[in-house]
Amino acid sequence: MGLVLEGWLVWILPLTLSFAAFFISKVNRISSHIVAIASPFSSLVCALLLLNNVLSGAFSLPFEQSIGWLAGQGLYIEIGILLDQLSLIMLLVVAFISTLIFIFSVDYMKEEQDIGRYWFWMCFFIGSMQMLIISNNFIQMLMGWEMVGLCSWALISFWYKSRAPSPEPGFLTEGEYNAHCGLKALITTSFADLFFIAAIAMVAWTTYLATGNVTFNFIKLSENFSWIGVLNTAGILPIFALFLLSGSLGKSAQFPFNEWLPEAMAGPTTVSALIHAATMVKAGCYFVARFFTIVWEALPVYPEIKIFFWLALGLGAFTAFLAATQGMVAKELKKVLAFSTISQLGYIFVALGAAGVLLSWEAFTAGILHIVSHAIFKALLFLCAGAILHVTHTKYMNEMGGLKGVMPITYLTMLIGAFSLSGIPPFSGFFSKDEILSTVAGLNWIVYAILALTVALTTFYTFRMVGIVFFGNKSPHVIKLEEEGKKLHEAGPIMIIPLTILAFLTLFIWLFYPNIIGFLVGYDEALHIDLLSFLNKTFTSISFMISIAMVIVGLYPAYKVYITRAIIPEKITVPKLYNIIYNRWYWNHVYYWLAEKIKLFAERIRYIQTGVSNVNVAYVVTGAIVFLIILIIL
Repeated sequence: MGLVLEGWLVWILPLTLSFAAFFISKVNRISSHIVAIASPFSSLVCALLLLNNVLSGAFSLPFEQSIGWLAGQGLYIEIGILLDQLSLIMLLVVAFISTLIFIFSVDYMKEEQDIGRYWFWMCFFIGSMQMLIISNNFIQMLMGWEMVGLCSWALISFWYKSRAPSPEPGFLTEGEYNAHCGLKALITTSFADLFFIAAIAMVAWTTYLATGNVTFNFIKLSENFSWIGVLNTAGILPIFALFLLSGSLGKSAQFPFNEWLPEAMAGPTTVSALIHAATMVKAGCYFVARFFTIVWEALPVYPEIKIFFWLALGLGAFTAFLAATQGMVAKELKKVLAFSTISQLGYIFVALGAAGVLLSWEAFTAGILHIVSHAIFKALLFLCAGAILHVTHTKYMNEMGGLKGVMPITYLTMLIGAFSLSGIPPFSGFFSKDEILSTVAGLNWIVYAILALTVALTTFYTFRMVGIVFFGNKSPHVIKLEEEGKKLHEAGPIMIIPLTILAFLTLFIWLFYPNIIGFLVGYDEALHIDLLSFLNKTFTSISFMISIAMVIVGLYPAYKVYITRAIIPEKITVPKLYNIIYNRWYWNHVYYWLAEKIKLFAERIRYIQTGVSNVNVAYVVTGAIVFLIILIIL
């Protein structure tokens, strides 16, 4: 077969158009908007053409093409594409969600002077993510991996001149200490990537010992898994698994690398939507899924590799609960959503971890379904938040209130997203989350109990957010805006169109879940079910009953306290527990405390210059300590 051009253009076009959008913005602002939107849209067209080729039988999956890059004795590094069910679904999700976010950006960023820089990094972000997804080898994927991290740093720090005085950087919020927040994200994820790179080096070493040739190709690694045997014989398989998972934990903001994502709210809300829904944090989930496809045939032979998936499962469950508690007390609209992202990604890690532990394609599909549903409803929630912040000129929820009548469309669409995030049927988030709970139910009751409790916490903080923002009386801040002649109003049509489309998908995408499952594992007829069978399986399970019960447990107090205002929050608040949770269980404090101590020590021995940023040292040292502790336990 000749060159499958769409497979290459799906990531090359967005990267190319990023430069075009930047330079065109210097000449004509409107033209730069058009070129920028063409970036994710062209990627979407390419992904749809690839899907059409697969469905029409033009080629079968998995499909691979590559071009030699570096070759030497026993070494062959390539640039290539790997099309399979996983990569194709991810390509479609990233391109589609990004296109809607770009359209929303036109109105949201209309007053931004440096629009060229914004469009460059946004387009480059899409191209980098698509390159990461479709790569057929570790080296090319690593290039996209680091490019995604670079883009996130630039976009989180986009308003880098914004700086509010505070003795505690890192404990303020979006819009304050933006450069600090961007650097915090970059250092945290880069430190996690150091271990990830070390694991990739181990792959090179072991494949050479096993076969006499170094290979990073995913298909070759899955077909000849003797390299896993070398790791096992050397007794370093647990270390390899921990190091390999480190990169995903960093990118997806899972414990112990979860503290960077709340500060990532410093960037424009459209950037937050892109990071949380389509790029960056989804990269970590994607790699766990990709690694499952690489080693699933090796798992029965080398069950020791399951340590990778046990770690993903355990850390995912803990992070889901930890972040959900933090969302319950957050004061800022976007930070509530940030904590919810960390928590929901924990569910995905649990599902994909269970897939490896149980060697279960059912658990695998549950994780992918939640990636899809979360991308849709989280993009919806963030863009709704963007519309609210755009009108109210504040990020604090207590400075909003009474917006239900002022922004009815935004309210309705955000309510749909809230239902989905909470896992309330028949919204998409319910079905994907229920699939995960059903999968875990028979694996480990402790993990299941943690996730079930997290459902209640999620419902509580979600409707706390809805109640504070949309119900009750208008805040003094809103009243003051109206007195100054800044009357609050609904978002403009350019913003409303993406919200409407995403809300529609949040309502009805679950109708296609059986098709997605069938596409993912079409060769396994046991999982290929129709819609009626899918619904019957969902609504007759014990897990469904427990999930609904947990939703009620979380919804009732949120409704009484924040929507009807029948109960004053202070009456049910435990001050000491509140302070612990509000301060993020003091993990962030510990990191900054360590930073200061290490900085002082480093200055004394003159190994590090006096001007080194606290966050640089903080995250390097803290991450090292955490990993040393884990290694000692192992």
